[in-house]
Amino acid sequence: MSNDKRQRHKNGSAAQVLIIIGVLVMLLAAESFLIQRSDQQQAYRTASVLAEQIQNILDTNSRKERALVETLKESYITRAKAVAYITDLFPGVVNDVDELKHIAELNGIDEIHIFDESGTIISGSVPKYYGYSFDSGEQMAYFKPMLQDRGLTMCQDVSPNTAEGKSMMYAICWNRAGNLMIQVGIEPLRLLEELRTNQMDEVVDGLPAYEGIAILVADPSSGVVIGTTEKNLKGRTLTELGLWLQDLTTGQTTLKDTSLDGHRCYCAVRSTSRAFIVVAMERNHVHQSMPTVLLNMLILLLFSLGIIIFIVRRMTLRILSEHHIANTDALTGLMNRRAYAEALKKMRVGENREDLVYISMDLNGLKKVNDTLGHESGDDLLVSAAALMQQCFGLYGAVYRIGGDEFAAIIHADGKALAEAESQFNQKMKEWPMQHGLELSISYGIARAQDFPRFDPEEMARFADEEMYRAKAAYYRTKDRTGETGTVRIG
Repeated sequence: MSNDKRQRHKNGSAAQVLIIIGVLVMLLAAESFLIQRSDQQQAYRTASVLAEQIQNILDTNSRKERALVETLKESYITRAKAVAYITDLFPGVVNDVDELKHIAELNGIDEIHIFDESGTIISGSVPKYYGYSFDSGEQMAYFKPMLQDRGLTMCQDVSPNTAEGKSMMYAICWNRAGNLMIQVGIEPLRLLEELRTNQMDEVVDGLPAYEGIAILVADPSSGVVIGTTEKNLKGRTLTELGLWLQDLTTGQTTLKDTSLDGHRCYCAVRSTSRAFIVVAMERNHVHQSMPTVLLNMLILLLFSLGIIIFIVRRMTLRILSEHHIANTDALTGLMNRRAYAEALKKMRVGENREDLVYISMDLNGLKKVNDTLGHESGDDLLVSAAALMQQCFGLYGAVYRIGGDEFAAIIHADGKALAEAESQFNQKMKEWPMQHGLELSISYGIARAQDFPRFDPEEMARFADEEMYRAKAAYYRTKDRTGETGTVRIG
């Protein structure tokens, strides 16, 4: 590239950079204006959404509690089945209290009871319950359907057990033989803990604290804050904090610019039958210093943009150069064996195969030229051969030097185009001007993908190589017999 062209290229790149920077500055200015105008509306939208989400959390507590019970039932039934499976494998544990206690401990179970076919406890980890049956009380009578269906499994809700009135959940199933029922009892500590944490104040107190946002839940009758993300506000009334309670509609969200404990805020207040839900966003937080932020962003963006452009240009040029060098044969300028290997991989993964052609080529007489005229003449012969191959086959694909005097071409050409390229190749080979009286003779073999129903690149390459070697053998037989030179292709 001439110096003038280089200079024009640099000037054009600089102009493009300036245009990009100008557009970015205008976009940032427009964005700043829009953000400043929409901050208030966005604050109200955010506060409204948060208020509604808090209501949904509170309203779904009971459903979540029930879902937890169902989950625990499934878990406890699974544990009962696990114990039944163990008793089937090791029948001796049925009457071994210590072993049953050990199994209970391993499975997180408080009690194991084993019933006979009549519904009477005959064994278990708690001997004092032996003799109790499904007729011993209302709590145990719940399981009577087990006597009618041996494929049944059951689990109770939390209820006081018959013997001690202790809050328990019991799950029961039949063993595989159908002669024993295995019951497990578990004190549902997890459920009780979940019910505690689902209380209104626990739910709100456990919400994450966001900078500039306060969430409060107050009693609907007294207005006292019973749950909040701001601990210093708990126990105070909404009126005391400066919030209004009039003109609120149940199930609706009211938006106002007001004060909360002396801080100007955008507030969303949602009134429900269970609570007042307040989400307050500080105005100072909503309207942060937008000009300063945008200026810092602009400076960083301009600086980053300059670095990115510089790095991308340098890396692109370097990658292109390294890729070219890494995939090019230094002597002939053709693609090298590394590029050839990559091309074979592409053939395997689904390159268009309808007109795919593989050509194997080998330069004849190179060793003799190297031995008699020197390697410089041999290199000239290789360069000439490469130029001929590129002229004839390069228009249809790529030509590779894969060895000393070995070449290959992977091209896309239909029958007519392939015939024309082959004819041109043979004709130009005869007419190719050479120095030192050297001949240019290349043996070659061709394989077309359409001739291989079960497409296999390696099979195509082997076929073309075999055809090339037959041509090479024919060439040397002819040369030895007549003393004439030429290029032969078999097939």
